[in-house]
Amino acid sequence: MIEHAGSCHCGAVRLTFRTARAPADWPLRVCTCTFCRRFGGTYTSDPAGLIVLSASRALRTYQFGQRTADFLFCPECGVYFGAAADLPGGRRAVLHVRVLDSVALDLSRAQPMDFDAESASIRNERRLRHWTPLIAG
Repeated sequence: MIEHAGSCHCGAVRLTFRTARAPADWPLRVCTCTFCRRFGGTYTSDPAGLIVLSASRALRTYQFGQRTADFLFCPECGVYFGAAADLPGGRRAVLHVRVLDSVALDLSRAQPMDFDAESASIRNERRLRHWTPLIAG
């Protein structure tokens, strides 16, 4: 596993994304929902990897739509980290790649995604297959 570090602007939240995949092989997605368009959401995940988040105090969260995921923010500077959901087997997340330090990615290859037509159960099945296990503390 290769570890990629990231953080918010003020440093109150730090993360490590562990994956065996090289950054050039990461699946990159751009969600086309109104929330993600406003935040420039460009995401990756690895179901065989791990995201470890540590924060000096509780992350701020936001839910919308079907309320099946928590969108995660630094409680100090407001940087957006991605989304997390409680799924069978534990918490999983999708990572907003713009919070990573020193990872060169060709963001032009990110695939636009539209999940608006998914039911809550289909959405969570997809997340279980594709999102990354998350440890937050």
